[in-house]
Amino acid sequence: MATAPVPEPEPQPELSTAAARRQDEERKTALRIIRNELRLLWRDPPPYLRPGPEPVTDPFHWEVVIDGPAGTPYAGGTFPVDIQLPAAGYPFVHPKVTFKTLEGNMVLDAESWSCATKLRGLLIGFVSVLYDPLLDYPINYDIAEQYAYDYERYEAEARAWTREFSSAPVVSHYPPNAVVGRTPPAVPHFPAMAARRRAEAEARRRAAAAAASSGSGESLWRRVIGYIQSWSPYRLLHTD
Repeated sequence: MATAPVPEPEPQPELSTAAARRQDEERKTALRIIRNELRLLWRDPPPYLRPGPEPVTDPFHWEVVIDGPAGTPYAGGTFPVDIQLPAAGYPFVHPKVTFKTLEGNMVLDAESWSCATKLRGLLIGFVSVLYDPLLDYPINYDIAEQYAYDYERYEAEARAWTREFSSAPVVSHYPPNAVVGRTPPAVPHFPAMAARRRAEAEARRRAAAAAASSGSGESLWRRVIGYIQSWSPYRLLHTD
């Protein structure tokens, strides 16, 4: 049986000399910034963060390891994170950061990235999410709802997944002059988001009871909701 011929790839337009020179300069600038940030990152590594198992041969694509923070359901787990940086345009173009385990993905909002953001701050933010997930834009609404309203079940399942998929040890390859073996402080686990949800629900319950007894339900209700919104750093979870 005759097979159809494979079409030839379409020729790509060649860059002009000026465009090629500009692209080369952007790459060199990005490379210089990334190398400097890597050097500073491992000279003073943030808690629960360490280099990946392989030496960095491509500064635009490398790996870090997050150790599950003490006091969280992820304690004892190791979470490799893939870092892919734009070869041209960094730091104006945000990096792509992906968890390599099965617990889930994390999305970096392009609108929240600025050229002043450093890789150190970005990675610290990823560690902080293991303490208190951000529920404004959840990837999995079922898990977000479970975290907000059924925290005990969320924690039990997170521990089980950590043991099953993220308990294998990972040995880091430390670059020269890196700080090795830093022990992070133990931080007690406090389910901050779940606690806020419960506080909001309790405030609504009390407001409704007070409104029923005082006869001024609407104004009191509005005052209570205004108070809750004034101190809550996150919007309520909607699943419309």
